[in-house]
Amino acid sequence: MNDNFNLAIKFAKQELQGFYDRGNSFSALNQKGRSEILGVFSDDFDWQANLRNSAEDFHSFDSVKRYCAHLIRAEKKIPDELKLWIADVLEGIRPTPSRSRGPMETGLENNMLIPRLVEKVAVHFGLMRTRNDESPPLSACDAVHQAIVQTSKATDIKSRQYRTIKQAYLAAKRRGAFMDT
Repeated sequence: MNDNFNLAIKFAKQELQGFYDRGNSFSALNQKGRSEILGVFSDDFDWQANLRNSAEDFHSFDSVKRYCAHLIRAEKKIPDELKLWIADVLEGIRPTPSRSRGPMETGLENNMLIPRLVEKVAVHFGLMRTRNDESPPLSACDAVHQAIVQTSKATDIKSRQYRTIKQAYLAAKRRGAFMDT
């Protein structure tokens, strides 16, 4: 490996370590992504309709629960009806409805930590963002892969392989997450 690539790995490790040192976690970012998918941060989130359906519909239940968390964190006024509902949820009076079968949108698809780190490494160190499978492992995705493996706090990142990092980067790029790439 060349010195530039090793510097890229070191940089990516420092970025990841800083992320964790600030009290963050990859799984918490996924949860924020799920909240975004459900629209709970939107000013026009219809909490009343979701509350009416929350006893039977898992996604409505999850939406209202996340909306309450958002209001608490943002220190916004919580309507009395929601205060009583979330208190019942916390005490176990209102059980979580069963989730329907099939895959659930987890928020991982909205988690841009890894794709953004790949882009940052590529720009700072002049590395190709990805590579084909036959090329030497010297791309920005490879540097981020090495950084994840070498960062002890990064165990909550499940996409630890080059291939999954590359897929996450390419998916973010298709969604227009980066300019001029």
